[in-house]
Amino acid sequence: MRNTICVLSIATLFAPSCMSSAEQNPREPEQPVLQRFPEREAITAKLADLRKIHTPEGIEVLESLEIGGVQQAISIRGRNKSNPVLLLIHGGPGLPMIPYEWAFQSPWEDFFTVVEWDQRGAGRSRASTEAQRAALAPTVTLRRIVDDAEEVVAYVRQTLHKNKIVVMGFSWGSEVGLHLIHDKPDWISAYVGVGQAAAADGEKILFTRTVEMAKAAKNTEAIKELEALTPYPPAEGQFNVKSALAVRKWARFYNGGWYGKPDFDLLFSLPDFAPEYTAEDVDGLMSALTWTEAQQVTRDMGTDDLLALGPNFKVPIFFFMGRYDLHTPYDGAKAFFDRIRAPSKRFVTFERSSHFVMFEEPGRFLIELVNDVLPLTEGVAAYAPER
Repeated sequence: MRNTICVLSIATLFAPSCMSSAEQNPREPEQPVLQRFPEREAITAKLADLRKIHTPEGIEVLESLEIGGVQQAISIRGRNKSNPVLLLIHGGPGLPMIPYEWAFQSPWEDFFTVVEWDQRGAGRSRASTEAQRAALAPTVTLRRIVDDAEEVVAYVRQTLHKNKIVVMGFSWGSEVGLHLIHDKPDWISAYVGVGQAAAADGEKILFTRTVEMAKAAKNTEAIKELEALTPYPPAEGQFNVKSALAVRKWARFYNGGWYGKPDFDLLFSLPDFAPEYTAEDVDGLMSALTWTEAQQVTRDMGTDDLLALGPNFKVPIFFFMGRYDLHTPYDGAKAFFDRIRAPSKRFVTFERSSHFVMFEEPGRFLIELVNDVLPLTEGVAAYAPER
């Protein structure tokens, strides 16, 4: 089984456990459900005002573009559009970061023009009818999404008059990102893998570490449930979502998803505050995610072994990894990183983080981004004094 950790979609990996932090053990995961707040419009209006780009040099765009023959949503934001461009490729596949950008991205926009897009079938790029989904389904593949990413980069290079940009891949998006920089190194000034998907034996690492933590805590319920799943991972062709969910339920409980949080309830509440998403967009987010998951399972998306790209890359590479990450296992990412040859490379460990480093240690994340990645670009643009 190659790269199984990348095959499972974010709906599988991140289903909330519906457990309060006061409980000793998590309950069975359920289908993710986004919370709805009665004052949503008032809250999002205030956040939109707070996030408004007021600088005359700035850019604040949310639009739909034809990418790979499909209309897809793209966000471009920054306080000076002459700043270096950073493209954030979201994970899942199927869980876009545009409805989360209000919660972490604003400080980045002082230094970078940040570009995100909802990949085909996801978020605001979702298919809304059965006929549209039937037409889109065969195209929801790793290769097609990498090609889409190349089109996005070509668009922003032309629109923002940039020769090179920074690429940041998050979670499953980090697999897309490595393929992108492998294919188009001349377009990329640096690559940042956050929660880098890399471990061919990711499921084994996940299971072994979770069992170790359960035994250290003398959690008999967890030990019994996990041992009942052995051998894990199962043989090729016998992998099933139910077993994967059971393992991840306990991995999250022991800081393997979001450090200090035993579930993803907070994560799934955040899009309802997103100014970039209408209430209809929020309501459609999870159904689009589930649909994307079905395409992934059907087409075995993500089984492409990153090792097949070879160890040689032509751009500087950074991995930003949470020490406790079990969704894209830290140890597997480190082993993969050690094999890489690049003009320069750095592995950054966030000691009190798991998979969502930009949320868990946002200050440290920004410092690393500015101190290490920014110098490899053309640098922050100067403002002309206003008269």
